[in-house]
Amino acid sequence: MHPPAVAVSRLLMGAGMGLFLGVGFAMQEERSSLTSINAFHGFAIVALVCFVLGWQLSNGKGPLASQFSNESDEAMAARVRDDIEDVQRSEDVNNAWAELEAKVLTSELNEEE
Repeated sequence: MHPPAVAVSRLLMGAGMGLFLGVGFAMQEERSSLTSINAFHGFAIVALVCFVLGWQLSNGKGPLASQFSNESDEAMAARVRDDIEDVQRSEDVNNAWAELEAKVLTSELNEEE
């Protein structure tokens, strides 16, 4: 399975290429012209934006690079494993402190009686 950044990059580049293809067909059949501004220009701009965003994401740059992970499955598994170990260590320390407090409080109660 590919990282999310690769999948989104391919999706954006594919959408951009498809829109460029549609724009090309529209120009070939003379359904729109370059002289007047219409929906044709909107599709061309959206195609360009999709293609540029996909290209930037594939290079690990651009505004979407921080939103989609580019790490491999092994690196992600190692990171998650380390996070789980950190949480377990933290829970162990908290449990040890709780036991120590319980012993201190019981000893203080025993001394008062």
